[in-house]
Amino acid sequence: MYTIDMKRIGLLILLCLGLWTHPAQAFLYDISLMSKEEIKSASDAQLLQSYIDAKIELDASRTFHGKAGFTPKEYEKHKDLLNYIITLRLEMQLRELEVPPIDEWIR
Repeated sequence: MYTIDMKRIGLLILLCLGLWTHPAQAFLYDISLMSKEEIKSASDAQLLQSYIDAKIELDASRTFHGKAGFTPKEYEKHKDLLNYIITLRLEMQLRELEVPPIDEWIR
C-alpha cells in the first residue's frame, strides 16, 4: 500500500509540474513570422514594424528564459526568431532603410 501512495504522489507531482510549465509556453513568440517572399513584398513601414516587433519579442524572451531556461522546442523557436530578424535586417539593408536603435532603447 505504501508503494501505491508513493506512485500517486509521484504522479501528482508530475501533473503539477506539467500544469506549472504549460502557461510559460504560451509566452513564446507572440508574432507571426513572414516568409522571405512576404518580407520582400512588404512596404517599408511594414518591414520596419516587423523588425521592431521581432526585436522586442527577442528581448522579452531573453528576459523570460533567462529566469526559466529553454526546452529543445523553445530553443528551436528562439533560433527561428533570430533567423527572422536577420532576414528582415538584410531586406532593410537592400532597401537602404535606417534601422532604429532598438537595442539601445530597450536596455
